[in-house]
Amino acid sequence: MDRSRIVVALAMAFAVLATLLSIAGIASRSSDSPFSASSDSFFSGGRSGIALIEIDGVIQDGYSSTGGATGADLIVERLQQCRDNPGVRAVLLSINSPGGTVGATKKIYDAVMELRRQKNVVASISDIAASGGYYVASAADGIFAFEGSIIGSIGVIMLRPNISGFLNQYGIRVEALHAGRFKDSSYPFRELTEEERQMYNRILDDSYRQFIRDVSLGRDVSESTVNDWAEGRIFSGSQARDLRMITGLGGREAAIAWLKNEKLKTTDELEILRPEPNFWEEILRGSPLGGGMRETTAWTQVLHGPVLYLYTGGPGIAGDLIRELVR
Repeated sequence: MDRSRIVVALAMAFAVLATLLSIAGIASRSSDSPFSASSDSFFSGGRSGIALIEIDGVIQDGYSSTGGATGADLIVERLQQCRDNPGVRAVLLSINSPGGTVGATKKIYDAVMELRRQKNVVASISDIAASGGYYVASAADGIFAFEGSIIGSIGVIMLRPNISGFLNQYGIRVEALHAGRFKDSSYPFRELTEEERQMYNRILDDSYRQFIRDVSLGRDVSESTVNDWAEGRIFSGSQARDLRMITGLGGREAAIAWLKNEKLKTTDELEILRPEPNFWEEILRGSPLGGGMRETTAWTQVLHGPVLYLYTGGPGIAGDLIRELVR
């Protein structure tokens, strides 16, 4: 058998094996996710300590956590494993995120709040926890950030490019044939009508009220207090501490010390437990069968969502956003 035939045979064998593993996994698990692992397959099964979950970059739906984005389904799965694993004494959320899509952000917030009913959770912010990033952090028992961290941007935004002027300049017309008068309202080829603008504003206002309500619940403060933090305002870590948006200043060490002293009431040395993904599950997550191998970037996926908990400030974030809009 020549080399090319051996390569083809090996590739086919691998594909069959991956498919069988996926089918077996789906059949043997009762959760909604076909990739749910046992509570011991993550966070160094058999040992006791504080589980570390990292939320880095734009928050989006799905399992992918690469390319400057974090998949909400993957984070929710890990939070559930922390809840079910008796070796996990508490959870440390490490957050560095400007926010993301509404549904994905809410999904993580709800999972953190559910976990918090059974185990203590503390959030540690590095550079930024803005908009959806702060939404998620607010679900933790305590929040720690550096003095210069960017905190806040409680608000909702919808991005709708309007290229009608450009098209008119070059005599280009785009006709959208549709059933239902609002169906083409998201397309950038014309101005919004006043009725359409009111429709989108109602959605934005409703999402904004949910944001205020949930931060109020998570931080255990009144909604009027959260209103003082809101309207899209951003704050430094030191300002956020003075406003009680966060619990204190410092990095992961400060967050863990607070967790041990105030919540766990222990002086024990607690190991930091990190995710240990199953090799085959990671392979399948990256395959078309697992919804992986997407060619779109994190920003492209975010821009597909019309309503966002997203902070677009800062030269890096703004630059990435503009590049996606003009590509």
